[in-house]
Amino acid sequence: MLAFTFHHSEDEPWVAVLESLFDAGFYLEATFPIRSDETKGEGSKPGTFGSQKIEFDIIHVCRKRTEAPTPVSLARMRREVLADVKRLQGLLEAHAQEGLPAADLAVIRRGKALEYFSRHYGQVFKAEDEPITVKEALLGISQILDEGGSTADIPPVDAEPYTRQFLRIFADGTEQKRDQMQKFLRGTGSSPDEFEERGWCSEKSKTYHLTPPLEVARNWHNRHKRRLDSDYDQAMVLIGACHPGSGLDASDTLRNPNFKPHPALRSLLEWFERRGHTPPVRDAAKLAKMRFEAWQKAQPQRPASAQMSLFAET
Repeated sequence: MLAFTFHHSEDEPWVAVLESLFDAGFYLEATFPIRSDETKGEGSKPGTFGSQKIEFDIIHVCRKRTEAPTPVSLARMRREVLADVKRLQGLLEAHAQEGLPAADLAVIRRGKALEYFSRHYGQVFKAEDEPITVKEALLGISQILDEGGSTADIPPVDAEPYTRQFLRIFADGTEQKRDQMQKFLRGTGSSPDEFEERGWCSEKSKTYHLTPPLEVARNWHNRHKRRLDSDYDQAMVLIGACHPGSGLDASDTLRNPNFKPHPALRSLLEWFERRGHTPPVRDAAKLAKMRFEAWQKAQPQRPASAQMSLFAET
């Protein structure tokens, strides 16, 4: 058994600690919040707590693995984590009424969520043969905690964490001020540059602009489809190809033997059919969904692989 305390309001230190812990063969058996040292932290005074931001440390109780972790889909992990957080909700609300800061509540929720992820570390899949990293898990967990039990129109739960975060940022428009973009990503361990590097948006005059689906599709034209593994890129390529006058054919991608559709692809096409920012994008998404469904029906039936069967769970 290994037990230690740790807390931090940012993600990068969590990534470093957790990767070391999990790679050493440990998993989180339990997490317990305790009051931190009252006199530590820059500018602290007797009777104050820590760094003046977080009052509680988390005791991490870890054990060595005795058996291999079982595979699970990212969507399944989201459901399990949300169920655990909901079970804590009454207790946390009581502490919140007593004055427990929001930062502490978030740390407690995160600890419980990480218990589940740690038990499946290396075997949480976002697509076939693509396990998520600790950084992606933290991003996904942050989204779960932000959304809570909301019934609002949230991005598809089986989409990749980066995709879900990006859809949330640009949910209401095709532009986002740089400072607002940074606020959206604070505490997630990711930065605007990561989305720009993927070609999903671009910055001009301190404003990030959403890259239109047609432009994404043209950027992927004549590129090797084996590298087209991101769920967002796949959706954009099909939607862009179905845009009037695109000069592209969605069937070229669908028929390519190197193309492997992401489990979230259909859900994303439905999302853009409802939430696309312009009528042409919504119409193209509807057509892309129809062509994708027709292509799926035409595929020879074959047994699902062990990994892909995880994504059929309800």
